[in-house]
Amino acid sequence: MIIFAFANQKGGVGKTTTAVTLADGLARLKHRTLLVDLDPQGHLALSFGLEKSPGLYRWVCLGESIDAVKVEIRPNLHLVPGDKQTEKVKRQITLADFRETILADLIHETDYDVVLLDLAPSLDVLHLNGLIASDWVVIPTRPDALAVDGVKEILTTMAEIARSGHRYRGYSILPTFFDRTTRETFLQFQDLAKTFGEHVWPPIPQDTRVRETAAYGKTLWEYAPHSTSIEGYSDGHQRLGGYRQVLGRMLEVINGRA
Repeated sequence: MIIFAFANQKGGVGKTTTAVTLADGLARLKHRTLLVDLDPQGHLALSFGLEKSPGLYRWVCLGESIDAVKVEIRPNLHLVPGDKQTEKVKRQITLADFRETILADLIHETDYDVVLLDLAPSLDVLHLNGLIASDWVVIPTRPDALAVDGVKEILTTMAEIARSGHRYRGYSILPTFFDRTTRETFLQFQDLAKTFGEHVWPPIPQDTRVRETAAYGKTLWEYAPHSTSIEGYSDGHQRLGGYRQVLGRMLEVINGRA
C-alpha cells in the first residue's frame, strides 16, 4: 500500500479535482484505490454526483468498519465521504491518546493498493494526521505568488513532521490552472522549476471542462478524456502537461521508480 496526501494550505488550487481525477485514473488501471475526504466541505462526494455523508466521522469516531462506511464509486474505486461532521472528528482526535497516528492506523488496517487523502486547506489536527499518514505528498498550486507561498508552508510543516521521525518517500509540486498565454504563469512556473527542480510535475492546463465535469458528477476521464486538462498542450511534436502525464508520474512512485 502507498498513501498519497493532496495538500495546500491555500484553497482554490484544484486539489480535489486532482485527487478525483488521479484516483479514477488509477482505478481504471486496476489499482484498488481508496479516496478519503478530510475536508468538512465534503466536495469529494459532490464531485461524483453523490450527497455528502459522515463516512469519516463514522469510521474515526464511531469505530465502524471500512466496509460499513465506504461507498463504491467505480470498479476498483471506493470513497470515505465527509461532511460538516468532520469537524467532530477533529475534536475527538484532539482528545485522544496517540492522536497523531489515528488515521494512519485505520488506513493500514485496510487492504487497498493506493489511498488518496484530500486534505482541507487549513493546518489543524486532522490535516496533520493526513500528512503523518502519507508516504508521498502532492502539492497542487496555481502558478501565482500567493499559492506558491502555500507550497512553502506545506513543506515547512512536512519538515517539522520529519524531525519527529516520520519518513516520507517524497513529495511533488503540481502546477494547476496553467495558462501558456499568460506571462506571469510562465515566470512562476520557471521559478518553481528553478527552486524545486525534479519535484515539479508536469502542469495541468487551465480548462473550462473541469467545471463542467463536476456539474455532471463525472470524472474527466469519463466526460472529457481528450480535453486539454487530460492530454496537455501540443507543440506539434510532443505534449506538455495534463493529468495523463501526471498519472504516469504517480505510477512511477507506486512502482518504486521515483
